Amino acid sequence: MTPAQFRNQHGDSDTWTVSDFESYEHLLEVDDPDLTRATRDRLIIIGRHLQNGRVVVGLAPVPLLTA
Repeated sequence: MTPAQFRNQHGDSDTWTVSDFESYEHLLEVDDPDLTRATRDRLIIIGRHLQNGRVVVGLAPVPLLTA
């Protein structure tokens, strides 16, 4: 199932359960190669550039985030 199919099947996100949000999040991760790479390499996407590129950082140099 794609993220779009999930949204069509589950309707407005205002009615989603916690489980629905978690399922949707996993679909987004699988559908997006940048998110897949970030997860594999233990990186975190923290935002976007003005040109729509993602800002990706590693967790290792930030000890407070990995604790």
